[in-house]
Amino acid sequence: MTDYINVCRAAVAESYDDGFEKGEAKGIEKGSDKRNVEMALDMLADNKPIEEIVKYSHLSMEKVLELRDSQANYTSK
Repeated sequence: MTDYINVCRAAVAESYDDGFEKGEAKGIEKGSDKRNVEMALDMLADNKPIEEIVKYSHLSMEKVLELRDSQANYTSK
């Protein structure tokens, strides 16, 4: 019975560690994505070329154009 309890505890601990690592990785990714968007918005505000923004922000062309359009819509209101 003790072996069974130890196996269960090990399985729970492993599951917890896996979940924590996945959550941590996702949080880092979200933070990185947010920073890339902030960078792109700053570059758009400075009228940098779209190709340069894509290169340095690591965002897709579509995302940068979406940000540009949403920024234009926001400032025109």
